[in-house]
Amino acid sequence: IPHLFQKFYRVENMDRQALSRSDWLTVPNIITVVRLLLLLPICYLFTVDGDPVLSAVLLVVFGATDWCDGFIARRFNQVSRVGEVIDPIADRLGVALIAVFLVVGQHIPSWIGWVIVLTDLTLAFIFLIFRGKYRPGVSYLGKVRTAILMTGLPLIVFGRIEGLGFLGSIGMT
Repeated sequence: IPHLFQKFYRVENMDRQALSRSDWLTVPNIITVVRLLLLLPICYLFTVDGDPVLSAVLLVVFGATDWCDGFIARRFNQVSRVGEVIDPIADRLGVALIAVFLVVGQHIPSWIGWVIVLTDLTLAFIFLIFRGKYRPGVSYLGKVRTAILMTGLPLIVFGRIEGLGFLGSIGMT
């Protein structure tokens, strides 16, 4: 498999650093776009109280693509400026939309959705104000928050599956 990525993204006789920063058509960026597109069926399934197994599987794929695109970008030197921008947008937008549609489908209380969405909107507003003057780094608190969200929301979704309701209870705590 590694040779497929190298074949797709030829780097034999080019400046690797220049290529990694300017080329936007990379496998990781395609994976990120797929992650964004997965939000459509996931959110739809939450709203219409669709198949809980399918929505759980799609959510797992959504989460796995977040790990895969970063791994591939670093492993095969396909880091790009576009990827650095759209990956966190896909993450935040994904979590916010999943929370909103879990509220719309009445799978979580509205206050949980509000907390998630307002936190992300506040952070986005702060980053826009300081754009270019301040580049925030990854914080321990941000990692903990993301870990809680990326654990809790899927547990709630898996809790919708018959016989797994206890997972939803754990995800809500």
